[in-house]
Amino acid sequence: MVLTRLRKVGFIAPSTALPKSEKGSVSKTARILRESLDLAPEDIAISEFLYSSDEEIDHVTAPAKARTEEFKRVIRECDLIVSLAGGTGAEDLSFKLDKTDYRLIRSRRPIFIGFSDFTFLLSEIYHHARVPVIYFPSLRLGKGNSKKILALLAGEEIVDHGRRWLTPPPPRRISGIPIGGNLSTFVNFLNRSHPPKFNWKRHILFIEDVHIDVEDLHRFLAALRRHQVVDKIRGIVIGSLVGKTPNPSTRKNQKEALDFVVHYLRDDLVKRRRAGSPLPILAVTNFGHGIERNLMAVPIGGRVTISKSKKIVFQLP
Repeated sequence: MVLTRLRKVGFIAPSTALPKSEKGSVSKTARILRESLDLAPEDIAISEFLYSSDEEIDHVTAPAKARTEEFKRVIRECDLIVSLAGGTGAEDLSFKLDKTDYRLIRSRRPIFIGFSDFTFLLSEIYHHARVPVIYFPSLRLGKGNSKKILALLAGEEIVDHGRRWLTPPPPRRISGIPIGGNLSTFVNFLNRSHPPKFNWKRHILFIEDVHIDVEDLHRFLAALRRHQVVDKIRGIVIGSLVGKTPNPSTRKNQKEALDFVVHYLRDDLVKRRRAGSPLPILAVTNFGHGIERNLMAVPIGGRVTISKSKKIVFQLP
């Protein structure tokens, strides 16, 4: 059971600062983890940069050197490492982490939780250290969402359900390793002179984004094609691409985005179906920005099984 070895928690701020109005959410998150893991107050370390801004680049919390030093410290001291905000800036740290850091992560196996911009570091950690990480907006642990995270951390299975198949459903359940996160950040993670190597045939891609337009979506899907993800991935699960707001225009934009995905990938879908390796694509409603309840927690590098009935079962090994 993973829970029994989580004796120290580190809240980090590798990207954009939190507004001070979120102090209550931070306190609640800390309390939930402290009580659930039976920790003392001093077992939860909160970044000094959480509400700060760098003097020269005010949309990040601190200079890259300071953020990297903090990250290198928590991977040596903490068992559960939680990124509390998205925005931009997590990629800065990737240039300063080295083989020694990833070897340490591989040996200590701390659990990382983060969302949005933290996709970059979650992907780097999984790629270099091959340890599972969790894609989840950590300040949304309340309202029942904490049950999913705690069950994952305990090694238990957690269950979600998809909304609708955008392609013909698979004839039988599909299983694989979850990968992905925020689509634009994940594509940025792939777009480098020496792209990270994955056996895509073993993976199922989970993607979401916020305020994405069709032109950007076009570019991101083209990049997934270029990196041979579409040719080989075992399946795709798509959450919100526009941000969750309760108005008709948002629902319309989400439908247009999902329709565009299927239209743009039509040739690939036909090609794979004819080759006897169809690409199932499932839309879900509880994965993405701005969603409050019953949020999906995706264990990147873990295990997922998706059935024809749209039942999704996750497990963190």
